[in-house]
Amino acid sequence: MTKRSYEELRIEGDDIFDLDKLHIERPVINGSIFSWLSWCVERTIGAPFRWYVSKFNLEPIEYETIQEEPTFFPFIPFNNVHKLEDDNIEDYTFQKKYLEDNTKKNLYFKSIIEYHKEFLALTLTPLALVESIEEMEKKSNADSPPLRIFTQKDWDLCKKAAKESTQRYKDGHPLSVLDGIPTAIKDELAVENFTVSCGRAQQGRVRTSDSDIVRTLRNRGAIILGITNMHEMGMGVTGINPHHGTPRNPYNDEHVTGGSSSGSAVAVATGLLPFTIGTDGGGSVRIPSSFCGMHGIKPTFGRWSAVGCDYAPSTVTHAGVIATNTADLALVSALISHSVPNPRFFAPGIRNPVTLRCPKPFKDLRFGTYHKYVSYSEAAVSSVFDQLLTLIPGEIKDVPIGNLYLSKMAHMNTILVETAQNMELWREQSATLTPQTKMVFSICSRSSLRQYMQSAAQKTRAIKIFQSIFDQVDIFITPTIPRLPKKIDEGALAFGEFDEFNLTLTMWFVYLANLCGLPAVTINAGYSEKEGLPIGVQLMAPWWREDMLYEAAGALEQELREPKRQYKP
Repeated sequence: MTKRSYEELRIEGDDIFDLDKLHIERPVINGSIFSWLSWCVERTIGAPFRWYVSKFNLEPIEYETIQEEPTFFPFIPFNNVHKLEDDNIEDYTFQKKYLEDNTKKNLYFKSIIEYHKEFLALTLTPLALVESIEEMEKKSNADSPPLRIFTQKDWDLCKKAAKESTQRYKDGHPLSVLDGIPTAIKDELAVENFTVSCGRAQQGRVRTSDSDIVRTLRNRGAIILGITNMHEMGMGVTGINPHHGTPRNPYNDEHVTGGSSSGSAVAVATGLLPFTIGTDGGGSVRIPSSFCGMHGIKPTFGRWSAVGCDYAPSTVTHAGVIATNTADLALVSALISHSVPNPRFFAPGIRNPVTLRCPKPFKDLRFGTYHKYVSYSEAAVSSVFDQLLTLIPGEIKDVPIGNLYLSKMAHMNTILVETAQNMELWREQSATLTPQTKMVFSICSRSSLRQYMQSAAQKTRAIKIFQSIFDQVDIFITPTIPRLPKKIDEGALAFGEFDEFNLTLTMWFVYLANLCGLPAVTINAGYSEKEGLPIGVQLMAPWWREDMLYEAAGALEQELREPKRQYKP
């Protein structure tokens, strides 16, 4: 890539950079009228609506002059990261000591190390834990409204794995600190004996093998309880799913969980599981983590294998972890990173640079934000964010970002064009898809190759901007989402909804990490005073520098009020 100065890129972007173009409230469409509208949009009669959405959300980038060459996969070379000392992630003693030293005690949520110590002392067994989770999960679905965490589960298989883990603890030979720890997987990753439907009503084929990510967890003794609910095809940020029932926010069941990894976030936020796996193409791990008061990470693009993941070969989507605390988030992510680097980018024998130890202590990390960008946040979010900034030592640099409007369009274009790869599925299963998903596929049909190429060129420009930003700061910090989780409209539960304003606002800060392939983490930073709804803060770091995120998130976590659990199983 040709090196261009930060000022050159920023000023050039200011000519077309206008957040107000995005911050325009539009009508919400749901209920039976939404079903009728989606039927029209799929046909000739809906051409004006398709034109409207494309004209203002997709086409403007087509006519921009962008000097950069296109970047498709945002895989950035390691540079000096490989010089960092790798941790011995596979060593059991290291794993145990890391969690003991770094896990913050919480009265409401039990961590991996707490479960592990109880297993070692035989005061709790993996089998007894799975049996108690089975009862709690049944109770959660008997509530009004039901939580709807899982779409598939097999308790007999879980108990078989739990019995084997229990025996290993009795023999004194656990496979790792994850041995016997229950978890669940979003409905986009292959899990042996389960189907992958991506939240659709029509189930896919039963998988005969695990995805690389799931196999890594199993090899370390983790117990896969089942498949978690999600927003159909990942085509929304609310988590609403008319097919399988909508997962409910444990802090207030009248508000959305966020999506699309809704079930994975709720499983952790209820205290049912200490961690889960989700996927993130436009904030789909970080959004529900923030709305449900949890921590979530989207690693550097290419850090994890995508073999066995239905989102492959997306250039913006990546699997990630949702957990109750930073230490659990970090260790699970590091174990997966170390074991299964993405074969698309790593030659055999070449490993990820994996370390949990940041060479810079928290007090020496350089923080930056963009105050104009952050100023669009609601008052409750701004209050929590401003309070968190007081915990950061030293100056917080104001770092403007140019091209935000074009970058937003580039991200949306990329998702839509890559979604169009599944057009055959749309044609085959249109009758069973939600109106929202059918509408997205209809809009995909207007995407052009030139728009995709222009979006890839804008991706290059955005990457250059962040390379320049990270010459100045180590951590770029914003709220995770500038608004509180919206209330659920009853009309949306049956048909989904079209809410362009909520989509734009919910993804306001998160999409840049997907477009550029950056690692990003959200941590719970507090709650709104009036509603008591969780508010998250997002940290982004340079490519491959998750160690900086763990250092900063862990230090802030120690100073913040501990996350509370609202749901009582």
